[in-house]
Amino acid sequence: MKNIPIKAAEEIAKKYGCDQVIIVARAIGEGEHVTTYGRDKANCDVAARIGNFLKYKIMGWKPEGA
Repeated sequence: MKNIPIKAAEEIAKKYGCDQVIIVARAIGEGEHVTTYGRDKANCDVAARIGNFLKYKIMGWKPEGA
């Protein structure tokens, strides 16, 4: 599975008029990936917090170094 680049999330945001995009991707047996994008710093911060919540609280990822 390839990681989804931020540029792909940016393209979705621009095409569909979104302020924030959070992409959760899974390939069964290979892993999971989360990509976030926000149109400005404030929206980037919110998208990143949502992405981290999904990774750690919903999907059960372990923080790096833990």
